[in-house]
Amino acid sequence: MKYGLVLAGGGAKGVYQLGAWKAMREIGVEFCAIAGVSIGSINGALIASDSYEEAKELWKEASIDKGINISHELKEPERLFSFRNVPTLIREIWKNGGIDASPTKELISTFIDEKKVRESGVDLGMITFSLSDYSSKEIFLKDIPDGMLLDYLLASSKVPGVSNIGPEGERFLDGGVYDNTPVEMMLRNGYTNLVVVDISNLKGIGHRVDFTNAQLVYIRPNNVDELGAAFDFSEEMYEKRIKMGYLDAKKAFGLLSGRLYYFGKDVFREMVVRYGAEACQQLEEMALELGLERLAVYTPDSFVAQLKELYTANLEEYNKRQEEAEQKRIYGQFIKRMPLFKSGKDYTEAIAILDNIIE
Repeated sequence: MKYGLVLAGGGAKGVYQLGAWKAMREIGVEFCAIAGVSIGSINGALIASDSYEEAKELWKEASIDKGINISHELKEPERLFSFRNVPTLIREIWKNGGIDASPTKELISTFIDEKKVRESGVDLGMITFSLSDYSSKEIFLKDIPDGMLLDYLLASSKVPGVSNIGPEGERFLDGGVYDNTPVEMMLRNGYTNLVVVDISNLKGIGHRVDFTNAQLVYIRPNNVDELGAAFDFSEEMYEKRIKMGYLDAKKAFGLLSGRLYYFGKDVFREMVVRYGAEACQQLEEMALELGLERLAVYTPDSFVAQLKELYTANLEEYNKRQEEAEQKRIYGQFIKRMPLFKSGKDYTEAIAILDNIIE
């Protein structure tokens, strides 16, 4: 069975979709149709043409300075819309009528082969928003004139204040303004077996979904904020996003288990049977609060053992801090006691499990 694929917008967070695609290629998932918004439409064109290696190279090349021409140096070059960059951006828009993003087209043209996309047989679609009549536009590849695919991909990705991208004579805005996760677009066109890769809390003013008779595999981070800022192209975030997308896709297709963390297939169920659902929830939340590495695959024993080690170290530090506070209080100094768990959550069952583990 082939799926329809829905790819949400989210700027540099789109690397997460590359990680998810890596997992789906390993699983053998195939697509008959793809609908994307913003960066999701660009990733969609790469997926349609099965250009995985090209996609990796594009994302490694991607950066703010390679995507725009700007006359003055940005205060924070890795965060385009940082408050510190605002004076420079306003000056650029005032002087040139917008931020010149023509280098973006040059960059993606190196990696997206329109001929290959058209010959793939995948029904590729995207959403953009027309500023000419203030309406959303659902555009499929068959409706795009030859040689214009890149222009329409960029029209779906255009942020306010950016110029020199998109079809000439047309005024478009990022399709995420209307629907950042175009499930409805796919359902209306008869695609009901869907994989959705969502990377943003933004839904759009026109986002409406009725899942009646639809079958969905939903891939999304447990916490979207972990994907960082939409214009953070750092190497650190690249690695984190691609790994998270890979693991979340494996989990969504049932090859990994767990809620906040990742365990082998069906292993999390074994933990629930062993410890109980409430205790397992506490263990995962406690691990997250104490900073246990999340992007790793655990066994129940390795997870609990590493969590106990981390908990013991934090408990020792907490007790030491309390003792110091008591000693200083003798001399009339007041020090606020810091709790071991700042969240204030109840970890009673989890702590009981950790305390009963034999060293």
